[in-house]
Amino acid sequence: MAYVWFGRADVALPGGCKIGARPVDLYVRGLTALGAVVDMSDEKIHVRAANGKGLVGGRFHLDYPSVGATETLMMAASMTEGVTVLTNVAWEPEVVDLAQFLNACGACIKGGGTNTLVITGTKKLHGAEFTIMPDRIEAGTFMVAAAITRSCISLSPVIPSHLTSLVEKLSEAGCKITEKGSQTLEVSVAYSFTVKELQKLGARIKTIGNSAFIEGKKPGSMPLRGAKVSAADLRGGAALVLAGLAADGITEVSGVSHIDRGYEGFEAKLRSLGAEIRRETDTEQ
Repeated sequence: MAYVWFGRADVALPGGCKIGARPVDLYVRGLTALGAVVDMSDEKIHVRAANGKGLVGGRFHLDYPSVGATETLMMAASMTEGVTVLTNVAWEPEVVDLAQFLNACGACIKGGGTNTLVITGTKKLHGAEFTIMPDRIEAGTFMVAAAITRSCISLSPVIPSHLTSLVEKLSEAGCKITEKGSQTLEVSVAYSFTVKELQKLGARIKTIGNSAFIEGKKPGSMPLRGAKVSAADLRGGAALVLAGLAADGITEVSGVSHIDRGYEGFEAKLRSLGAEIRRETDTEQ
């Protein structure tokens, strides 16, 4: 496998979903700890190796366990000269999966799944055959789709241990979730008092600070009804689609480019489950 070492990178400032500030200081300070020189100008970030040869091992403590910063610094440290110790790192399944992939490619990363990573740099990585873990957030979205429409679906492949929190909350809300083999979950609604109360939910939500207050459906009030809405971010956009599934009439969701960033063939998968959903155009104006 051939590769070229340029020793520098120039990239635009990050964008993404409108979910609040996305500071890059963790990345900047982390890469600096590995011997990089970072400058910012003209809405771009310029990064280069200080010695002109490459990054070097170092120590860095993350202010908070950011998944993106952990993964970025872990990849960078994999090909440094020397040993890197990263503390207060994220230990989500995706971080562990990336560490396992890099190790399969010849990296030496220890501590995946804990709050400390010890990485011994190597000069070169090689190709490897590796199966990437299923997207647990996409799986969770379809589980909520089943719950909100009172449907029964099977999802595969999934890793049930990655979805324990959601399984617990959906079960409390009246869903029946059964493991059908090591990589399959069946989600259905157990009709009870709980579910009837859920069926009464409207869409009256008031936010105060970081809290959301949801007012349930009152006697005689209207259920959710279709409307034209716009997705401003990835997960919120998916939530709008799910709400549209449970609403009377037609719901039109614009801004689906946000949804496409995290869900491949979202509408096709929902159609395969019986949803009446279509995409008007392949590109948005």
